[in-house]
Amino acid sequence: MSVKPFKLFALSGSQDLAQEVAGSLGLSLGALFTTRFSDGEVYARFDETIRGETVVLIAQINLPYHHLFELLVVADAARRSSAKEVVAVLPYLPHSRQERRDGERTAVTSRLMAETIERAGVNRVLTLDLHSMSIEGFFKIPIDHLQMSGEFVKDIRERYAGKPLMVCSPDFGGIKRIRAYKQALDCDMAVIHKERLKPNVVERMEIIGDPAGKHVVLIDDMTDTGGTLVAAAHLLLQQGALTVRAYCTHGVLSGDAVEKINASDLEELVFTNSIPHRPEGPKFRVLSCAPLMAKALDNLSRNQSIKTLNSI
Repeated sequence: MSVKPFKLFALSGSQDLAQEVAGSLGLSLGALFTTRFSDGEVYARFDETIRGETVVLIAQINLPYHHLFELLVVADAARRSSAKEVVAVLPYLPHSRQERRDGERTAVTSRLMAETIERAGVNRVLTLDLHSMSIEGFFKIPIDHLQMSGEFVKDIRERYAGKPLMVCSPDFGGIKRIRAYKQALDCDMAVIHKERLKPNVVERMEIIGDPAGKHVVLIDDMTDTGGTLVAAAHLLLQQGALTVRAYCTHGVLSGDAVEKINASDLEELVFTNSIPHRPEGPKFRVLSCAPLMAKALDNLSRNQSIKTLNSI
């Protein structure tokens, strides 16, 4: 794959994804040294010149927070080293679920994240499946929003060819997404209505649609504790679904989510390597987002459209 010159660097914790992206582009990773002092303070240094260069940082800034702060330090180092442009490839944006105030005396943390990343010296962000499209409006710099829907649709087609299929959103917030999948796959759709007592705790769920006699595929942008997916799978099977599989871009999988999903009625959870961990168990499968990221970087280097990569 031929690209215009830019330099690609991997932050700590992002080496595997960065190596895969670099391999797809036919590039080598640049020399970047990062470490932490004994008290946790982050230090970063470019060990090659980046003056006048477009610098691309592959940064998986999932929690804990030192991943995010390392991005800020490296971006500042690039700016102070006279880089022409700093592009941050951030597959997963933490705090994406806090894009609005849900009560008095609360923060809009998604906006805080955007402003902090900008002020560190980042000139462009490339990210994957935002939890809310409104987050794009928090950035004053260009933000290129990629979607895994094309890769997910290909995988679903291969697995369910000729079988009765239904796609399902685990909440009303995903209706637009699920309609696109329905059209691409030419199948039935359903939506689950859920009521929450508090974050990560679902009180009641009901299905709008008839899953009886169908293989149901749950589609979501992320799964955190896994509670919604586990409860949805159980409810769908109770109402006659043949099997239930889930596709989620970001496998946050906090707390006991891995154990919960392994013990659940879900046949499989498919997610990407936007967050660098590999849960153990027969019910987990990873579809890499690296090829999509590489194609997007190639298009950017050629001043070509990113939108074409999101078609399904």
